[in-house]
Amino acid sequence: MQCPVCKNDEQNAMDLRSGAFNEDLKECPTCGTTWSVNHGMMAIVKDPLADSFLEALSADNICFAAA
Repeated sequence: MQCPVCKNDEQNAMDLRSGAFNEDLKECPTCGTTWSVNHGMMAIVKDPLADSFLEALSADNICFAAA
């Protein structure tokens, strides 16, 4: 899976678990973007490039990368 902002193929995975809550987050080591994929839809959790032309666009809780 590629980073939704910089399209880098490398990523660090984090599994967050608390009771019945379970979330798998991905972080790009190049640009620092953190995202999650649920039911095939990608959501940006942290967009460190929010003020650049690479910022993520959001629509109804679903974020898409602008290139």
